[in-house]
Amino acid sequence: MAYATMIVEDEQRILAYMTNQLAAYPEFELMGCFDVPEEALAAFPALLPDVAFLDIQMPRLTGLALAEKLLRIKPDLKIIFLTAYEQYALDAFKVEAIDYILKPVGSGDIERVLRRLDKLRPAAAVPDAARAGPMIRCLGTFEVMGRDGRLVRWPTKKAEELFAYFWVNKDRQIDKWALIDLLWPGSPEKKGDRNLYTGIYRLKQVLQHLPVAFSIERGNFSYRFLGPDGLSDLEELRELANHREAVERRTERAMELFLGYRQPLFGSRSYSWSASADAAVDEMMNRLGERLAEWWRGQGDAVQERAVLNAIEARLREAE
Repeated sequence: MAYATMIVEDEQRILAYMTNQLAAYPEFELMGCFDVPEEALAAFPALLPDVAFLDIQMPRLTGLALAEKLLRIKPDLKIIFLTAYEQYALDAFKVEAIDYILKPVGSGDIERVLRRLDKLRPAAAVPDAARAGPMIRCLGTFEVMGRDGRLVRWPTKKAEELFAYFWVNKDRQIDKWALIDLLWPGSPEKKGDRNLYTGIYRLKQVLQHLPVAFSIERGNFSYRFLGPDGLSDLEELRELANHREAVERRTERAMELFLGYRQPLFGSRSYSWSASADAAVDEMMNRLGERLAEWWRGQGDAVQERAVLNAIEARLREAE
């Protein structure tokens, strides 16, 4: 999830520069940019951003005074001060700023701020029951379990989407420019390249907290995502749909997947590029339904067979 962000800088030239700098990072969602601190304060209750970049030296209302007022409204606001003078550093940290950046602001400063923000972001808790399933769930939802038994909280939507794309294309060579066109369509070459670099950097940070080892192998203008098999419900479905003996061994799980599946793949996060993967899942579901109906027929269980056939008919009606 991107950080909702506000910038307050009284020099319009620097404000425009900061706006352009942050716009290059999908991790920041700009909610408001102000050159008058009083206007920023008035707008703040409606915006309630996660992060505020504040110039320290401003007329009438300094950045330090503004920060104190904003923190009274939203105590968990993360503040980053901007200044041309090092002597303000101590004052900045008295109001619990998470960082202090000397102008001119560079990409290294922005990336340092992102690292600090991510360390301060709490992980999302999940019920105990959710921990018993596969590590990666993507059939009608999209959830990834971390090493600590909690759901991964993605730093940005694009980092999450990048993982989803890499996962369904695991072990395949992926063209760099094709990947940029899929995830950042219409981006200028330089910006698209930077977006991908930043997205992969953020994804690698997340991968460090997963219970198994993944890696992203870089080639000449290509990437390959490597990791172990058998971690997701999608792989469970593939095995059950393709092997009759798997259905015989794991009939209860096969029924759970078949009867419980709700389209589309990745649930509400269904991505523009996932239509072909959706079609493949539909085909596997149909094949699994046929195997289950055949299995229950062979067992002489007409009730379970009818439940499967009803589900097949319902899926066919939905597809019309």
